[in-house]
Amino acid sequence: MQADLRVQAGSPPCLPGYDLLEKIGEGGMGQVYRAIRLETGEAVAIKVLHRVRAAASPGSSFRRESRLMSSLQHPNIVSILAAGEQDGRGYLVMEYVPGPNLRTLMQPGVPWLPDPARVVLEAAAEALMALHRQGILHLDLKPENVLLRGGRVSASTVKLTDFGLAIRQSEAQTSAELDAVQSSMLYSAPEQRHGLPLDERSDLFSLATLAYELFTGRLPGRVYVSVRRSQASLPAALDDVLARGLARDPYFRPPSVSAFSCQLRAALT
Repeated sequence: MQADLRVQAGSPPCLPGYDLLEKIGEGGMGQVYRAIRLETGEAVAIKVLHRVRAAASPGSSFRRESRLMSSLQHPNIVSILAAGEQDGRGYLVMEYVPGPNLRTLMQPGVPWLPDPARVVLEAAAEALMALHRQGILHLDLKPENVLLRGGRVSASTVKLTDFGLAIRQSEAQTSAELDAVQSSMLYSAPEQRHGLPLDERSDLFSLATLAYELFTGRLPGRVYVSVRRSQASLPAALDDVLARGLARDPYFRPPSVSAFSCQLRAALT
């Protein structure tokens, strides 16, 4: 009876084998719910495709997401456990990460201290590098897609999620193949916004944007402004690293997320 009431209220359809509880997130593709897997009693997160999206594009993004991520296991990546369809709506069953996303811990205009910022950035870089080793681009790195288990900042609590835009690099000839409207224009690389060829330097640009925001409390503009205006104690070398990562032409960025992460670590130490 309780499940029927949830459906009548506009909640997702009842999924066999799961008890869907409260909504814990929502994006352009669908809603995310905390749920219980009835067979084991374990908590999981379930993303359910919006009805409008399901009617317009019957689960193609969901199928791509589950296909790309189902076999990938990494401590800094939210695992996808299962996928299916119910009442014409696709759904993904994912690892449940209790805790906030990074956005909720960021305040506009308030920079993070260098040490916790470095920990988050290095963990996010590790997740991206794991994807890139498998030939996968994430293409939607932003604070909302970085989870922190228990609200703590450590190398083991940072989790990258939401792979609705992820695509194999061999297939990413242009971002026109993606639903680019769903990506955040504030964090996506210029080539992604303009339908140009993509590679891992596109994810690198998003990581550099996140880094700049953590160190300054604001997003970078088209003209680079030193992070030392926000924190005078930051090393000058950090500006060099971030300015290269934020280059509008990918040719002038570091060649990989790994190279960028190493340069970032060296600048901060």
